[in-house]
Amino acid sequence: MYYFIVFGSVTVASRIKKYFSHDADYLGVMHTPGEISNGGCSYCVKVKPSKLSQVLEASRKFGYKIRGIYKQTDDGKFFEVSL
Repeated sequence: MYYFIVFGSVTVASRIKKYFSHDADYLGVMHTPGEISNGGCSYCVKVKPSKLSQVLEASRKFGYKIRGIYKQTDDGKFFEVSL
């Protein structure tokens, strides 16, 4: 299971990834999957559940706008999460 945190640009998503580059946990930057994209160009950061709160905190700290947070279940389905 992973969480996908959607941002409006690859720059913001990459900055989040770079901020956590010292960490051994996986943090991936990718185009937002079509199932959760609201159209237009957006990028997301894919994180493990244990990393979610840290990434959200860093996003708020730097003033990065989050377009959405989605949980991907083991069967590949996405569900929007409100935190």
